[in-house]
Amino acid sequence: MTPLIEWALFSLIIVFVIVLIVLTVYVVRFLQESTVTMANIKEITETTKKEIEPAMKSINGILATINNVSTATNKQFELVKKILTTLLGASCFAFSKAKTGGLISGILSGFKLFSKKRR
Repeated sequence: MTPLIEWALFSLIIVFVIVLIVLTVYVVRFLQESTVTMANIKEITETTKKEIEPAMKSINGILATINNVSTATNKQFELVKKILTTLLGASCFAFSKAKTGGLISGILSGFKLFSKKRR
């Protein structure tokens, strides 16, 4: 080999080693920073979890109370609906029986009787 090629290869090896050292330093710094960042993220996550747990318990309690109120309201609504249905059914039945004879004709005959006496 010629001295010029040897010198160029030697220079290339020196530059390659320097670049490799610099790149290694940057990779090591990056790994250190990422380790610190991950530790901070883990700490933030744990703190957030500890702070959110009481709030979530409170929200679950509120939702359970709302569910109980809703269930009680639905039961009361069904009871009122059943009572109204029963009353309307009974009144319709009574009026249908009254139309066919007894009650209305008796009331009308009573009114006719009293109206004849006054004349």
